[in-house]
Amino acid sequence: MVFIAGNFEADEILCNVPPHTLRIDLQARRWKSDVDSEAAIVDANDNGIPIEFILLGFTPFFGNLGMRNGEEFIRIAYIGVTPKHRLLPPRCVTTTIISGKSSQKNFIAYFQNLYNNRINCAGVITSTKFVTKSFSERDPMTGQDGNKINYNALEFKDRPASTDEETELIKDVGTWLKEKGGELLPAALRSHIPGSNLVELPLGTDHAEIKRSFLAANPAGESASISGASDAPRLASAAVEKSEPPEIPTKSNKKAVELTAEQAEKLGIDF
Repeated sequence: MVFIAGNFEADEILCNVPPHTLRIDLQARRWKSDVDSEAAIVDANDNGIPIEFILLGFTPFFGNLGMRNGEEFIRIAYIGVTPKHRLLPPRCVTTTIISGKSSQKNFIAYFQNLYNNRINCAGVITSTKFVTKSFSERDPMTGQDGNKINYNALEFKDRPASTDEETELIKDVGTWLKEKGGELLPAALRSHIPGSNLVELPLGTDHAEIKRSFLAANPAGESASISGASDAPRLASAAVEKSEPPEIPTKSNKKAVELTAEQAEKLGIDF
C-alpha cells in the first residue's frame, strides 16, 4: 500500500487503531514513548515533565502485561495539551496504561470527584503530577514500624481552560465525541497491545468471576489480544452513548493442537 502525505485541517482530531501510545515510567518519573525507551518527555535538564491533557475516556482491564501478571490495569485515552512535544502530536488521540495501584486509585478518585460534581472530564484540562510517597514496613512479630519504603505515583487534578486555544480544543473535542469519536474512541481503547493478554472489566458485572475465568484459561506469560469487550468503556461524554462500539477483531487465545497419526486414525482423519 502506498501512503501519500496530505494536508490536515487545523481542527482535525486524529485517531488511529491501534492509537498513538505513551507509557508511564514511575521509577524515572517521566512519560516515555511506548516504542522507543530512550524517547521521553523531559525538560532541558532531563527531568520528567508531567503532562496535561483532555481526558476522553478510560476502560479497566485485568490480566497480564509485561512483567505484571494477574493484575488490574486502567487504559486511558486523551489528547495532549502541554507541553508541545513530538511525543504528544497535536490533536492526536493517545492511550496509556496506568498500572501502579496507587496511581490507579488516584485516577479513580479524580474521575469520581468529577462525576460527583457533574463535571464533564472532556470539558476541563487534566493535569498530572509525579509524587513520592512512603510507607513503613511492619514487623510481623512485634507490630513495630520498620524501614521506610519510598515509591512513586501519579496524581491527577483538573483546571479550566486558560487560553483561547485550549477553549477551542475542548469545543472541537466535544463535537468530535458526538460524531466520529463515538466509534473511534472505544475502538482505540480496546485495540490490541503487543505482548499483552487482557480482559475488560465491564461496568455492572461480577469482576471476581471474570478474573477467575481468565486466570483459569490464560496462564501467566501468554500473549493474546484484548478480549471480553462486550460493554462500552467509560467515555467522557454521554452523547457518545448513541453509537454502539464496533467489534474489534481479536486473535484467538487457543493454541494449535497437533494430532499424532494414531489419534488422527481414531478420529477418521486422513493425513
